[in-house]
Amino acid sequence: MADLKVTVPENSQNILGTVTINAPLAKVFNAYTQADLFAKWWCRGNPMKVYHFDCKDGGSWHIAEQAEDGNEYQFTGCFHEVAHNRRIVQTFEFLGMPERGHVMLEKAEFIAIDEHTTEIHTHSTAMSQADRDGMVASGMESGWRQSVEVLGQLLESRN
Repeated sequence: MADLKVTVPENSQNILGTVTINAPLAKVFNAYTQADLFAKWWCRGNPMKVYHFDCKDGGSWHIAEQAEDGNEYQFTGCFHEVAHNRRIVQTFEFLGMPERGHVMLEKAEFIAIDEHTTEIHTHSTAMSQADRDGMVASGMESGWRQSVEVLGQLLESRN
C-alpha cells in the first residue's frame, strides 16, 4: 500500500508531499533511480518512452508518457544530487508548455520508518506562484496519487 499527502501552502511557490509506502527504503530508492523500474510506475503506470535516464549527480532525464488519450506528454530534468538511499535533488519540466523555462526544483528525502515502511518527503519549488498554481490546476495531485499507487503495487509484487 502507498499513501500520498499533498500540501499547497498559500502565498508560496512550493508544493510539499509525503509518500508513505509499505516497502523497504532500498527498494523504494531503486524504484526512483533505476530506469527500468521508474518506467513502470512514474507515469501512472501508462506506457513510458525513456529517451534517457542517467540518475547520478550531474545526470539528466527525458521521458514521454504514452497517455490513454493517445497523446504523448514529455518531461525532462537534471539530477543535481543523488545521495544513495537518502535524497534526490533534481529539476522537473513539462515540455508541453508554449515556452520553455517553467522548471521546478524538487528535493525528495527518503526515510526508513521501519524495515518495511518508507516515507518520502518532497519539496518542489516553482519559478513563480503562477507556475505552481498552474501545476496544481493541471491535475498534478491526481496524477501523482495514481503514480504512487502503481509504485506501491509494483513494490508489493517484488517482495
